[in-house]
Amino acid sequence: MTSKELNKLLIKNFPNLKNAYDEEVSWQEGDDTGSHTVYGDILTPYLDKCLNEQDESEIKKILIFIEVILELRDDYSCEVITFSVLEGIEYQYRNSAFLNNNIGKLTKKIIEEIRKSNH
Repeated sequence: MTSKELNKLLIKNFPNLKNAYDEEVSWQEGDDTGSHTVYGDILTPYLDKCLNEQDESEIKKILIFIEVILELRDDYSCEVITFSVLEGIEYQYRNSAFLNNNIGKLTKKIIEEIRKSNH
């Protein structure tokens, strides 16, 4: 999957992030802006905000979206999710029962690998 496709998938699933997305990519390469940048600067802070506000329905939606991307088994997409989203979330929310109880199988596997590599 290309950056453009992965970026458009984010906005398709989270139209409420369109303004932040447009602002982020307007000074870069537009829709072709690298997905590490887009997901790291838009999705990760949004997930962080939802976790801080305990917006359980939106967190579940994000976690399902992450799992769906991982299920594509596309190397680039998995790399973006792993390094630009999950690494930061694992560190910040290591002890979140809600987060741990709602992540999918592939997400859980990656988070466990991140935890092992951090020790």
